[in-house]
Amino acid sequence: FKMKPQMHYGEDDCPVAAPSTFPKDEELHFEIEMIDFAKAKIIADDFGVVKKVINEGQGWETPRAPYEVKAWISAKTGDGKLILSHREGEPYFFTFGKSEVPKGLEMGIGTMTREEKAVIYVTSQYLTPSPLMPVVEGCEEVHFEVELVHLIQVRDMLGDGRLIKRRIRDGKGEFPMDCPLHDSLLCVHYKGMLLNEEKKVFYDTRVDNDGQPLEFSSGEGLVPEGFEMCVRLMLPGEIALVTCPPDYAYDKFLRPANVPEGAHIQWEIELLGFEKPKDWTGLSFDGIMDEAEKIRVTVCTLGPFIYFMMISDCSTYV
Repeated sequence: FKMKPQMHYGEDDCPVAAPSTFPKDEELHFEIEMIDFAKAKIIADDFGVVKKVINEGQGWETPRAPYEVKAWISAKTGDGKLILSHREGEPYFFTFGKSEVPKGLEMGIGTMTREEKAVIYVTSQYLTPSPLMPVVEGCEEVHFEVELVHLIQVRDMLGDGRLIKRRIRDGKGEFPMDCPLHDSLLCVHYKGMLLNEEKKVFYDTRVDNDGQPLEFSSGEGLVPEGFEMCVRLMLPGEIALVTCPPDYAYDKFLRPANVPEGAHIQWEIELLGFEKPKDWTGLSFDGIMDEAEKIRVTVCTLGPFIYFMMISDCSTYV
């Protein structure tokens, strides 16, 4: 390759610093042999964090705060000296966004998908101290070998840390395309607990509802707002643990007698499935009347059930 100065080290924005004695103002001739190549991602604009993909991952979801991450991690200096190896026992567990790994490593992991393997090259300015490893004095660059074993979706629903949805078992399908984002008829099992030292259970569909799941239509105000917000972001088969403040639980909803005013609630919810409302476009008059009758029967059946659950001392409707 023959390159003019403005296209190599003489370029004003060249990220590689050349020594003062380097002929960066001259035309340079480069002889290059390509030995190998791999998919890479420039994560920091100054090339301080670069990721080389070894094995592609599954899906498209990547970690972000406050997701919980499990990963195999090892680290070497630029010249190959081993600094740490977390490759045995259990994968390293950390909460994304809490500085529990060096900044550059977290930036790189934030671009990875489940089961992806990669090498993340991190220069010294991105090697912040963390519980994973101390700052290595005199080390200009660290190469992290990472395998993202599992990521646990944790969502701050309000953005202020009060309403948190934590996925504890994966569902089936792709998030969020296969979630009941639109108004639907949902079928769930759930257990409601007071968020106190004892985590007292105030209702459990598997115990207090003769083992039958709860069916309700979203968008009709039949469950507390925090409950419905989180269920809309669940996949069929998923189990989630929801921590909810009083104003999104029962302080603005019909409150059962065994839940005190101002109580913080924790629900363990399993979404068994959901059914989207039928599109009535093109239905005959008789077909529309049949669908309307199904809705009427559902409402008439569900209404007394809600009232009974609300006034009962030993059980509650969500």
